[in-house]
Amino acid sequence: MRFAGLGPLALFGLALATAAAVVALYLLRRTPRSQTVSNIAFWRRAAERARPRAPFARRVPWIPLLVSLVVALGLVAELGDPRPRGGEGGVTVLVLAADRTMGARGADGRRRLDQALAAARLVVRAEAGAGRVAVLRAGVRADVAVPLTSHVADAERALATMDADDGTADLAAAVAIARGVVRATGAPGRVVLVADLDVELATDDVPVRRVSVGSAAETVAVTNFDARRDPMALGEYDVRCGVRAYAARRSRARLVIRDRGTVLLDEVLTLGPGEAVLRRAHGFSSAQAELTARLEEVQIEGGRDALAADDVAYAAVPPVVATRVLLVTRGNPWLAGVFGANPTVDLTVRDPSVLGTPAVVASFDVLVLDGVGASVRHPAMMVFDPGVGVALTNPRITAWAADHRVLRGLRFDQVQVARARALVPSADDRVLVRSGRDVLALARERDGGRSVVLGFRAEDTDLVRRVAFPLFAHDALVWLDRREREFHAWQAPGEAVRAAGDGALVLDPAGAPHSVRGALYDAARAGLYHTAQRALAVSAADQSGSLVADAPTSPVPASTRLGGRLSLAQWLAVLLLGIMAAEWVAVQRGRTP
Repeated sequence: MRFAGLGPLALFGLALATAAAVVALYLLRRTPRSQTVSNIAFWRRAAERARPRAPFARRVPWIPLLVSLVVALGLVAELGDPRPRGGEGGVTVLVLAADRTMGARGADGRRRLDQALAAARLVVRAEAGAGRVAVLRAGVRADVAVPLTSHVADAERALATMDADDGTADLAAAVAIARGVVRATGAPGRVVLVADLDVELATDDVPVRRVSVGSAAETVAVTNFDARRDPMALGEYDVRCGVRAYAARRSRARLVIRDRGTVLLDEVLTLGPGEAVLRRAHGFSSAQAELTARLEEVQIEGGRDALAADDVAYAAVPPVVATRVLLVTRGNPWLAGVFGANPTVDLTVRDPSVLGTPAVVASFDVLVLDGVGASVRHPAMMVFDPGVGVALTNPRITAWAADHRVLRGLRFDQVQVARARALVPSADDRVLVRSGRDVLALARERDGGRSVVLGFRAEDTDLVRRVAFPLFAHDALVWLDRREREFHAWQAPGEAVRAAGDGALVLDPAGAPHSVRGALYDAARAGLYHTAQRALAVSAADQSGSLVADAPTSPVPASTRLGGRLSLAQWLAVLLLGIMAAEWVAVQRGRTP
């Protein structure tokens, strides 16, 4: 037996004090003596004689005294929080999964997290009675919810306030941290993993026992949700939303996309088993869009939608921030026109003499060189005709890197080039456009800088007269200026929400302010966060997936599987109630004075 609430000395002292108080109360009880009388005079004289002369009674009710002592000492034992030594002793680190799938609900309406917490309490109560236990919460980040302790109340308080995050947990990393805690103590120990998914764990000297919760379930999810600015329209943006049914039967849901309170799309989707659909919306204008995609009225034939967390996704379109571009040319209306017409570009056109002032060149975000053979260094450059390489006449484009950010969604098979130079790529360069074995364009990342090099000038190709040219120029500037975040309008839970400046404030999705310095690292919940500069979406849409169940592994240790049996504390409480009931019956029947 181990008392987890109070230490042995404190419990012993409290028991002595309680026993002394009960005995003193009974000894100081002034009990009159019985005397048989025949008339009123005798009554008066008997009352005078029966009046106690000593500070304590001459007759002590021993049965009530003993019963009261047992009751009082039993209550003291309850304060000590008795626990059976049913655990294995040593150190136990409990790893509790608290990610998005733990929010799934079963047919009985209980969350997987609720089932996991019930199993965790059984483990804590058994293992804390034999040794020390710690609780490691595995959400989007693994953190210690309860350090090593032998007091069950500490662990149960932490478990009572635990909730699930909206991201995906790295259970293997959490188990590795738990093993490190066990090793640091130098005592024998184990790790107990309570989760709904199976994970591959390396063999180690610290054993891991798995407790599986949940079962296979069906869900309809928003799998991706994104937005981007339209380079051809000032202030407008496009929206893309993907929905997938993780179900074995047909399902139906209503997809509603909103920009704050404005409805952009409202459509009823009918999905077959495992079917995925993609919906687009475009032509909307906003200085800074705050978008929400939500599945409503989800219905699955013969089943139910078990997970509500994947029914909503968030995205934010940032304000238009101009890229400062320096175009160095001897005169090229095509380049000046395409960059000048882009609302996200602050264009400056200069002749090649500006290259003699490096400070001026360095003040721009992107440097565009048109047929200028000067050697210049800049972290973001676009070069048309570098002036070196084998001259080519009418090269036919045979391949292009459609998967690269600069050429995404573009086709070059019909583009004509009159004159060009064959570029010589380095080992780490990415070839963008090729004519047979000759390289006509490449993307380079070197020494922290980026550059896009084209082996031809704008006037030597009909690309400048095609719709693809403004898109190509815009995508190249975004890649060079490292603004890919504008095409990834959200970030996953667990990433930092940054706010510039000391004492900056970040408003979480509930509107609560947080004072931060550089970053707010507690963005574990999905939603729209706000800083003084912009709104930022935290969304778990890309982490949506089927709700599978872990195959049964090592069960909970026998010492923790208490089932429907009462704990020792509950047995003591029942015993005390029985004793008090017996005392009441004895008093009512006159068995005790």
